[in-house]
Amino acid sequence: MPPVVARLALLVFSLGLLIGPTAAARADATQLCRSVSSIALAPTDVLFSPYIAGHDIWYGMMEWDDPLALQIGSAVPAYFYLVGMQVGGAIMRVISGIFEFPVGLASLFREGSQGALFRAHDDTYALYSENFGPCPVRIGSSYNMINY
Repeated sequence: MPPVVARLALLVFSLGLLIGPTAAARADATQLCRSVSSIALAPTDVLFSPYIAGHDIWYGMMEWDDPLALQIGSAVPAYFYLVGMQVGGAIMRVISGIFEFPVGLASLFREGSQGALFRAHDDTYALYSENFGPCPVRIGSSYNMINY
């Protein structure tokens, strides 16, 4: 086939793709928004971890029927333990956000989206929680199991 004919065939094929019927948009930015939100807002979970740990201990003392001596004796060690849990949960939130980012980019070009890799911060107490369309904004999430 001569080069001119090949170029003409390529031009006709390209125009056919451009002019032809368009497919419905299938982009889904949910996972990409969740990924960026997790990466950007996890430092606030670390920042508010002393307050959240105190809140969770207070909640536990009010909700559970433990003896008073046990509540008093375990409050200080539990506070430091829960602060560590908060920091660890925030680190897991960043890691899951990093893992979700490339999959979120790929989901822009396919139908549907994958569920959250790290669901703990979707179901628990947070100082501020709002969904802006597909983008969840959770500031100061509690990663402690006390709130379940």
